[in-house]
Amino acid sequence: MTAAASLHCPMCRYDLTGLRESRCPECGAAFDPAALANAQAMRRPRWWVALIIVLACAYGPFALWIPFQEQVAWWYLWPAMPGFFFGALIHPNAPLEFIVMGAATVVIIGGAWRLASSRWWTLIVVCVALLLWTAFNSYGGYAATRM
Repeated sequence: MTAAASLHCPMCRYDLTGLRESRCPECGAAFDPAALANAQAMRRPRWWVALIIVLACAYGPFALWIPFQEQVAWWYLWPAMPGFFFGALIHPNAPLEFIVMGAATVVIIGGAWRLASSRWWTLIVVCVALLLWTAFNSYGGYAATRM
């Protein structure tokens, strides 16, 4: 087996480059060189790339309407804004509102990041879902504060 790119065993991560047979010398696992090369080409996105994209999708819509708010307090709420809807379910201005918003934001960002880190197609699906969620959340929040 010869390969231009380096291949690694799916079981033990041993470098399989230059092997003549389709069996890992380290762990003994059999592999198909063509399928392994294809699978490694479609590997999952790096965790930091997924995190940056998830954060951009989660906070992007809020960046469009926060500058239009006259209240400076909105800047303090920025980290918890993806959970705004869940905080709004509690009586406005209640001390628990910001805690619920923060907890919901951690769950939303953490779950989206975990899903987005698994495959490239899940990254795309998660980003579309996050953009729709935060667009609804941000503009709904904007409309609710204007009443």
